Amino acid sequence: MSDPFSLPIDGETQLLGVIGDPISHTLSPAMHNLALAHHGLNMRYLPFHITPKDLSYAIQGFRAMRMVGFNATIPHKESLVSMVHRLDPSAGRIGAVNTVLIDNNRELIGYNTDGYGYLTALTQAWGRDPKGATVLMLGAGGAARAILLTLLEAGVSRIVVANRTKARAQALLDGLAVHFPNANTDALYLRMADLPLEQCDLLINCSSVGLHGDAFDGLDLSRLPSGAFVSDIVYRTEPTPLLQQASALNIPCQDGLGMLVHQGAKAYEIWTGKTMPTDIVEPYLRSLNGAE
Repeated sequence: MSDPFSLPIDGETQLLGVIGDPISHTLSPAMHNLALAHHGLNMRYLPFHITPKDLSYAIQGFRAMRMVGFNATIPHKESLVSMVHRLDPSAGRIGAVNTVLIDNNRELIGYNTDGYGYLTALTQAWGRDPKGATVLMLGAGGAARAILLTLLEAGVSRIVVANRTKARAQALLDGLAVHFPNANTDALYLRMADLPLEQCDLLINCSSVGLHGDAFDGLDLSRLPSGAFVSDIVYRTEPTPLLQQASALNIPCQDGLGMLVHQGAKAYEIWTGKTMPTDIVEPYLRSLNGAE
């Protein structure tokens, strides 16, 4: 395995990074610095703790420093939409930016690689694409819009979003109706007894439940039909209670690390034009503590 910091830093070293509030938990520097070392690129990737009130100042500084680009996580993805010079269609449809390229004219181009990362990881773990599937999403958190839009583009047959605040789930689906006016969708209050698990092919946890070892009280995965798949976008060193239950019932499942790796791989390609060695990166990240 390449040492991510084996190459010297000099006056030609170019800078990449990730911004967020908080940011101390991020695995992105480990991922990208390993890939950069693998390709022998004179670049480094660093985390920056940027608060919302300092976001515009940070962007001005990044442009002045001639950074190659940066990633963004909570709470900056939506704010960046109005702060970049151009939006890739991926970010425009989703209404959020998680990857920024700073071009030679120091203009910012905003992308969203979350949906790509999720779908790539899902199809690898599930062994099929989700076309024709019935999807049940628990929660309407920050990555939900990107995942939902990507699944609709992939041709799923129905999506139900269950959230503690039903109005938020409905607002999320209403926003997607602009792009998919004929989509078969529904919003529900997150009440376990009312979840249509028996008709679900793909169950996705898109909330923060499980991040700290907490569980969905009363969720019975034995109600899922044969062949269903459980997907949790949370990643931690120990499997979440949701994934523990799925494994105990021999239901195939995945955690969120694959999504992290593949959304990062797409960003890496945007910045460098090279393919991230995900077969090296993912095992390396699984050996580390923490999660993004």
